[in-house]
Amino acid sequence: MPTPQRPELNALFDRPPAEAIEYLESKGHKIGWDWHQTLDDAHSRAFTVAKVAKLDLLQDIRQSLVSALERGQSLDQWKAEITPILQQNGWWGKKSVINPEGQEQEVQLGSPRRLRTIYHTNMRSAYSAGRYKAMLEASDTHPFWEYRHVTMINYREEHKSWNGRLLRADDPFWFYAYPPSKFGCNCRVIARSARYAEGKEVLSSEGYQTQYTEKIGVDSFTGADVYGTRQRFDIPTQDGSTISFSPAAGFNNSPATSYAIDQVLADRARKYMGDTEGLRQVQQMMLAPVRQRAHQAFIDNTLSMGIVQNKVSTVGVLQADELSVLTQNKINLESPVILMRDSFALDPFGLSQSDLIDLPQFLAQAKAVFWDAQLKQLIYRSVHNGSTSYVLISLENGVVHLHSVVDTATMTSIKLSALEQVR
Repeated sequence: MPTPQRPELNALFDRPPAEAIEYLESKGHKIGWDWHQTLDDAHSRAFTVAKVAKLDLLQDIRQSLVSALERGQSLDQWKAEITPILQQNGWWGKKSVINPEGQEQEVQLGSPRRLRTIYHTNMRSAYSAGRYKAMLEASDTHPFWEYRHVTMINYREEHKSWNGRLLRADDPFWFYAYPPSKFGCNCRVIARSARYAEGKEVLSSEGYQTQYTEKIGVDSFTGADVYGTRQRFDIPTQDGSTISFSPAAGFNNSPATSYAIDQVLADRARKYMGDTEGLRQVQQMMLAPVRQRAHQAFIDNTLSMGIVQNKVSTVGVLQADELSVLTQNKINLESPVILMRDSFALDPFGLSQSDLIDLPQFLAQAKAVFWDAQLKQLIYRSVHNGSTSYVLISLENGVVHLHSVVDTATMTSIKLSALEQVR
């Protein structure tokens, strides 16, 4: 239960945290056998529980956590409600089941310990993502973020050493180390104004980040070693010492890769619809490595599930020239952000998985853009892997989304010369 010494949990339970609820509700679903099959950014885009093989049961567990957030339920209250549901569905205790390799295997399904892990991991991640979104939206007035270690028994020295450390809100450190960064991590981040940061040391992780691979476990049915990628920061300080940080395996993700930040980008793009430089800035944010990781996680999860879940990924933003021609044609938009629907990824017009992942770069590097007034479509021409392709963008009820991708041979029937060249 929350106490005055646990402010982050007080905030979680005192009122329904709208942003945290949105984070859980916005996720898709992914079926996985072992925890290491859905690591890092994939967790920000999809809800998964290891060894839950039925989508309807996975949906029930996710919805129970959303309900727990809405009603401010404690762990014990949530367990009392979800346990009978899991038992009725046969997902409880140790059982012999058929694993993905078609072999019979004894596994641990539901248990009080597993429920504790599911509850705390998802609640902390949801609350953290909600805070991240709010802080990002306030970064114009509070451009510095301060790491705060929450004192507890058996604390981690590495985390405690970061208490009170300041970095800019856009420092790459936060793309990997925004808490929680290990199982049981209760640390938090506080947004600070420029005035607060005056005279204080502001760290920078630029140039002090390394990536390495290490063994993180053993595949439960093949016995093969499982390796994961980890990030490490070794940042010099003013006193000549070096402060280090390395998120645990599976925690190299960031709330910046979640669906909630898709909405932040859409809102910013809407705000800058009359600002050429502002639109370019939003496009650069979409092309940042952390957002490209988000798009890749969307593609990977979508193809892994193989079903339409009505999820989208932000892949680009219309620039001033495109918006000008739409205005001339009296077409109104909710936002100039270009979306890829999961239905597009599942029927990708001959595109490979890597092509789908590269589409944001394809749109950003367009050699020309045309307007088809009859079909009310924008057509982007770009070169990818040595060949020219055309991406058709549709405008539907104020929403901009990918329609199709065609090659040069197919485009000959459209007669580009009859279309209006936008840029």
